[in-house]
Amino acid sequence: MKINIKLIKASFWVGLLFSFSTVFGQEEEEDLGVQEVTVIKSYTPSLSEVFKIREQPQVMDSIGREKRKVTYSISSVPVASTFIPTKGSAKVLQKKKATPKYNATASAAFGNFNNILLDHAALLNLDRRQQVSWLVRFNGLLKDLPEPILATNQNSTLIHLGYHYNSNTLSSHSQVSFRTHSQNFYGLQNPIIDPIILENLDPKQQLKYLSIQSHWQWFDTVLKDADLTAHLTTDSFETNELELVLNAKFQVSIGSIAINAEPSLRYLNNKFASDYYTTEATEFASGVSQMALSASSGANRFKFKIGATGAYGFGDDFEEAKLYVLPLLDLSYKPKKGNFTPFLKVSGALNQNSFRAFTNRNPYTAPAIVLKNTEVPYTAELGLRTKIVSGWEFAINGHYQKATNTPLFKSFVFDERNTDYTAFRYANTFEVVYEEIEQIGLDVSVLAAFKNGGSLSLEAHWRDYTVTDEADPLIISEPKEAWNLPELQFEFKANIKIAQKLFVQSNATYWGVRKHSYRNYFINQPLDRASETVVDLPSFVDAEIRISYQLNDRWEFYVKSENIFDAPQFRWANYQVYGTRFLSGIRYNFDLNL
Repeated sequence: MKINIKLIKASFWVGLLFSFSTVFGQEEEEDLGVQEVTVIKSYTPSLSEVFKIREQPQVMDSIGREKRKVTYSISSVPVASTFIPTKGSAKVLQKKKATPKYNATASAAFGNFNNILLDHAALLNLDRRQQVSWLVRFNGLLKDLPEPILATNQNSTLIHLGYHYNSNTLSSHSQVSFRTHSQNFYGLQNPIIDPIILENLDPKQQLKYLSIQSHWQWFDTVLKDADLTAHLTTDSFETNELELVLNAKFQVSIGSIAINAEPSLRYLNNKFASDYYTTEATEFASGVSQMALSASSGANRFKFKIGATGAYGFGDDFEEAKLYVLPLLDLSYKPKKGNFTPFLKVSGALNQNSFRAFTNRNPYTAPAIVLKNTEVPYTAELGLRTKIVSGWEFAINGHYQKATNTPLFKSFVFDERNTDYTAFRYANTFEVVYEEIEQIGLDVSVLAAFKNGGSLSLEAHWRDYTVTDEADPLIISEPKEAWNLPELQFEFKANIKIAQKLFVQSNATYWGVRKHSYRNYFINQPLDRASETVVDLPSFVDAEIRISYQLNDRWEFYVKSENIFDAPQFRWANYQVYGTRFLSGIRYNFDLNL
């Protein structure tokens, strides 16, 4: 009888399974219930736990890479050395002596022609954020020249007060300046021989300038800058002129590009006691409001500022309110290799001309001129900058400009109606005429900065002027020229340290030949219809040098020479200048405490 082995094994496993299920199925379930345990323990930190090294969590990151262990070995190679050290002691480093800084200075100097120069300046810290400063200066040539008939002495006085405030969010600078300039209208076209006129004529002109300015700068707001400026100008002939200027700058950054909005408002009100030709009192009021919109970036090698300016003129100089649109473009590119940086600038302007601005350029401007605004549709400059060697920079650019109502200086005619002996009516002052002028030119400059703190600069300017306005057919005159504007100009400045305590400063200006026009005087002739004569004014060099020796930290002695080449005349016809002048003085530095 054969026994089926496979059948017996299957029966065995089935029986074993049923036996286990019967045993576990008979066990009774025990109900454990719900229990809640609350543990309360206050935590008291200890100082020792501060320096415990906390466990760094393990982060499962598929992007992260496991650090590989670098195995290296150092092999020594025998080298035959012939170096023998020199016996000696180690050099001891000497601490450089700090130069004391003083917050105040005063100086006095005297020279020929009774030249007196006095000045005092100070800058005091009120606290970490506030500073006050002041400057007082007097400069006078008190001796008259021997040749001119009228007095030639002159002097100027400046009083300046400033207040500075700086914080993490803003910076402000406010100042008040008062300046006087006393001079004489001694530049006669023809000598005065009438003793009655010489006895009653007082050629003195006292110009007074009062300026108030407040500038504010914010670091973390959309409004970046704002400034308010006011100028008040008066003189000895009842002139009264007020200028108000308000500027602001808003900026928003979008990535590396800044969006700029720069509104401004300028207002001018001028009153002269009398017009030169009509002898009637004149009043002029004019205003210009502007809005410049631009986008700029200076983060990359290619730097740019692109936009436009909208200007709105109103007042006496505009027959009707007029809107001007002026370009604004500034491009430059610095290549990765090479030192040449090409640039292009195109801009326009609507400039306000004032008696204050004219007298700063030409102090012999008559207080009886006509004022007009100058429109510059566009000025273009194309050139490049480069560094020749370390510390030396060279720049060259071409220049083009076209402007309407460009101001030019011409001599006034002798006024025979001057029965009250007004000082500026003897053909000894300048009027301002306005012409449409187109000019092309070339500018070249070389700048250098030395490691010892010295510097040097040379600038050369060439201009070719074309007057596009037609001449007045009622006036007998030669073709119009750009009066008193030279074709060539050079400017040189140097500040050189010769020795440890010896310094030399030098300035020189060259003006080339230029055209000048004056009117011929005839009895009973209308002044504004007098014929004109054109002459060439010679070129000149106005150079000065200052040599100073620092005796110690507090005392400094210096000598100065002006008009070194003894030029008889500078910019303005008929006005002889003082010859070579020498000045010697001393300066004292000190601390001033309030």
